Amino acid sequence: MHIASKIVHVGVSSDPVTGAISTPIYQNATFCHPALGQSTGFDYSRTKNPTRSVVEKAIADLEGGAAGFAFASGMAAITTLLMLYRAGDHLVVTEDCYGGTYRVLEKVFAKFGLDTTFVDGSELAAVAAAIRSTTKAVLIETPTNPLMKIADIRAIAALAAGENIHVIVDNTFLSPFYQRPLALGADIVIHSGSKYLAGHNDVICGLLTAKDAALCEQIGFLQNSTGSILGPHDSWLLLRGLKTLALRMERHNQNASVIANWLREHPRVKAVYYPGLAGHPGREVQERQGAGEGGDVSF
Repeated sequence: MHIASKIVHVGVSSDPVTGAISTPIYQNATFCHPALGQSTGFDYSRTKNPTRSVVEKAIADLEGGAAGFAFASGMAAITTLLMLYRAGDHLVVTEDCYGGTYRVLEKVFAKFGLDTTFVDGSELAAVAAAIRSTTKAVLIETPTNPLMKIADIRAIAALAAGENIHVIVDNTFLSPFYQRPLALGADIVIHSGSKYLAGHNDVICGLLTAKDAALCEQIGFLQNSTGSILGPHDSWLLLRGLKTLALRMERHNQNASVIANWLREHPRVKAVYYPGLAGHPGREVQERQGAGEGGDVSF
C-alpha cells in the first residue's frame, strides 16, 4: 500500500459491537476484568490504553517498526530512549541537534556518566573517527535543526553494523511520508509528533519505534516504568492530525521550495539552508534516501 494510503487509513477499523469506524477517546484509568486472572489486554492506562495503542501501531506501521511508543513530548521520548544506556557508555550525536536534546545529554545524563561526543553528522569521516570501543549509539538528525545538514543514514548504518551500536534517527523534519530511516538501516526512529505528525499546534507528543522486537520490549519496559505516556485525548488529537499528513507534507514541501528560492535571490540574505536547493551539499544524499526535502528553511 502506498504511504499516503496508509496514512489516511490510520485509526480506521470496525468496532465489533457498534460498527464504529473512528477510534474513540478511551478516557479511562483502569479497566474491568472479565473474571479473576483474566484481562481484556487493558488493565491500567499507564501500561496500555486503547486510543494510545492505535497511535503506537500507526507510527510502527508507517515507519516499518516492530512496535511503536507514544510519549507526553518529544523530549519524553528521547529521555526514555537514553535510559537504555548506562554509566560509561558513549554516544556520538549530531552537533547541531535540537537544543532540548543537547541539554538533556549535557546537563542531565552527563551527571549519570553517559559520555557524548558531538560531531558534524554530514561528515561520515567525523562520525567514524568519533566511534570508540564504548560507543553504544549514533544519534543523528537529518535534516538537522537549524542548519539543514544531511546525514547519510545508509553509510552511518554500515559503520555501526556488527558493532552493537544503535543508529537512532530523529525523523521529525521529514516524517515517514518523506523518509523512512529503518528501511535505510537505522535501528530506532524518534519524532516530536507536535510538529508535522499532529500538524494542528494543539498537542505536545513524542513518538518512537524500532525495528527489532527485543529492543522494543526494552523500550516498552522503560515507558511503562517511567510513565511518560501520551494521554488518550492527546492520542486522539494526534490520530486526527495524522490522517492529513500526506497532503500537508506535499504542500509544506512546495511552499518551502518557493520560499527558499526566493530568499536565495534576495539581496539582503547572505545564506539560505534548504536541502532542496541546487548546490546544497547534502542534496544528492537526500535525493537518494528521501522522497522530499520537507517544509523547514533557515537563513
